[in-house]
Formats: sequence, structure tokens, C-alpha cells
Amino acid sequence: MAVTMGLPVAATDRAIIGNTDCAAAKQDAATGSLSPCSASDPSPAVAAGIRSGDQIVSVNGQRVEGWEQLITKVRGLHGPSQFVIERDGEQRTLTVDVASVQRLDINSKLGADAKIVQVGAIGVSPLAVQKYGLVSGIGGTVSFTGDMFEKTLEGLRRFPEKIPAVIRAIGGETNDPDRPVSVVGASIIGADAAERGIWEIFVFTLAALNFFVGVFNLLPLLPLDGGHIAITLYEKVRDWLRRLRGRAPGGPVDYNKLAGITMVLVVLGGAVVLLTVTADIVNPIRLQ
Repeated sequence: MAVTMGLPVAATDRAIIGNTDCAAAKQDAATGSLSPCSASDPSPAVAAGIRSGDQIVSVNGQRVEGWEQLITKVRGLHGPSQFVIERDGEQRTLTVDVASVQRLDINSKLGADAKIVQVGAIGVSPLAVQKYGLVSGIGGTVSFTGDMFEKTLEGLRRFPEKIPAVIRAIGGETNDPDRPVSVVGASIIGADAAERGIWEIFVFTLAALNFFVGVFNLLPLLPLDGGHIAITLYEKVRDWLRRLRGRAPGGPVDYNKLAGITMVLVVLGGAVVLLTVTADIVNPIRLQ
């Protein structure tokens, strides 16, 4: 019996097909659920030969970088369109007859009065978990951990520019799904996933939250652990240079001189926590 393991697929990087089905004709505005497949509903992806595991590389000559980008491109199509897929390391061009269906407007919230628009669909869903064997799982884990680290650093870099989205969410404007969330917001997303039985999202949210806290804590800023590590390294390098010059090691760094900077960071951190918690209470991000 083969031992397999699974890791969440980063839908922002690659548009990998998980399942193929019909392009359901309608979507319920209140719940977001799609209408059941009927004999009259087309299956454009199946008819074109798209299979589970295929990666959509481009649509009508335009490169596709991730699942959201694929959705955006397909929603604006109708009729025969050229899709380039990658299967087993080889690229193939397929003609997909994109169906016209009714879907919730991307800027509308779920509700009886939500706006329904006519868009294109091909009847596919994303691959949620990539399966690995016992040996390949080691490399997959290392690669996935590296991706998480890279995305966490990217999130930290973009953190300041996302604060206005938090303030807009508090004001009741349309939520930016990419805005920072607090532990409260992560708990709400995790609860939504658990309630619907989407356990891969629940586990991934928990892992991503802990990973972020760990990486954030290593930033070379006081009062974080990374700040204390940075000061220790500074003392080690300083004393090494002093020894090269025949001088005695210097004394420990006076933390009192850093108190002002530390307090500024504490106040800024507290303000960010207050903003994100408030946004997650009055206007939380929910799974659609």
C-alpha cells in the first residue's frame, strides 16, 4: 500500500485543475451555492479534454499566473477560446467552448439582493491538495515551507500599505480579502472552514498563523526576540573586533538607551492590533 501525504496547493502561483464538472447555469445569491448539474448544462472543460491535474498556462495567448487570474480571464469569455495546458511536463493547446452562466458579481456580498451577472465558465475547480509519496513528500515539504517563508516575508513587506484596507473595512466598505487579519479574524476563517468541512483550509490557516508569528518574532526589532538576538550578535562582533585590536571586551548594551525606540514600536504594534481586531469584529472576512 502506498503511503501518500498532501500539502495545500498555492492557488496564487499556479492554476491547477482539481475536478472537472458541468458549468452550472445559476448561482444562489443568498448562499453562493451553484445549481445542481443537469443534462442541459454543458461541460466545456471535459469536452475539450482538460483533466484533473492539468495546469492552465495561458488563455487566448495571455499568461495565467494563478487561480484568481484564471477566473478573471474566463469570466470575460464566451464561446471557443484557446487554452494552453501543461500535462506531464508537456504543453498542449486546447479549444474550450466557454459557456455563458449566471454568477454572483465579484464586488457583491452574499444576500438576497446580491447582483447576479452573466459570465463565462468552463466547469472546473482548483486542486486543493497536492499528493506526495513517502520520499517525494520530504522534498515537497521543504519546497512548501520555503514558499510559506517567502510569502510571509512578502506579506510583512506589504503590511504597511494594507493598513488603509483595514480602516476601510472598519468603515463598512467592501472587504479586501488580502488585508491583514488578527487572531480573531483567523479564528473566524478557521471556524467557517471547519463548519463546512474544508479541513485543509482550517489546518493551513492554523499553520500559516503560527508560521507568521514565528517569522515576525525574528525581526531585528525590540521587544521581539529578533531584537534581542540582533543585540547579542552585535556584542559578539564588537568584542571580536576589540580583541583584534588588543582591547578588552566591552560591557553589555544598555537597553535603557533603546527604551524610546522600543516604546514607539510597542505603541505602533498595539495600534495595529487594535485596528485589525476591530475590523475583524465589525466587518470580518468570511469564506464565500
